[in-house]
Amino acid sequence: MMSCTPSTATFWGHKLQQNLAGSFTARSSGFFASELSLLTLGVEEFGTLRLGRMGDAQFQAESFVAAFETSGKRYSMGVDGREILAAHSKGYSTDKLEIFCGDQTYEAQISPFRNLALASQPAGEKTAHLSGGLTGRSYEVLFAAEDRCALSVAVFLLWRIVAARRHAYRAGGAM
Repeated sequence: MMSCTPSTATFWGHKLQQNLAGSFTARSSGFFASELSLLTLGVEEFGTLRLGRMGDAQFQAESFVAAFETSGKRYSMGVDGREILAAHSKGYSTDKLEIFCGDQTYEAQISPFRNLALASQPAGEKTAHLSGGLTGRSYEVLFAAEDRCALSVAVFLLWRIVAARRHAYRAGGAM
């Protein structure tokens, strides 16, 4: 288990977050591709999100590598063995999440069917908004550039929605 430290959460990806200025896109090469390319608005690749077989994933950008893990209804994102983000399902719904990053708490809602995700602070300030195309091959991501955890929250939401859609469609194909 990783240990959560606010300093790691706020430092990780800060320069990248500033360079992205609050938005990026993600694209996959196929319907069930296990890798998404993350692109700047100028369509320059800055990172990749690789999905694992068991719902785990890895995000790589610049010299940073973040690992995502699932344990029941608990999710985490870690860099260099330190947890920078933790989340859990809120209530009985797997579509509503409570996210903890640094000293911040966020409430999030994902809708795999509509291919949408939104995270905000309890006061209502939007932190991250993700919307995907009908086929789930491309996503537009907006995040609050001034929020030190917003990029981490945005990449986390991208992982959760892509993993949820992938799981649903694979399970549906097995019927």
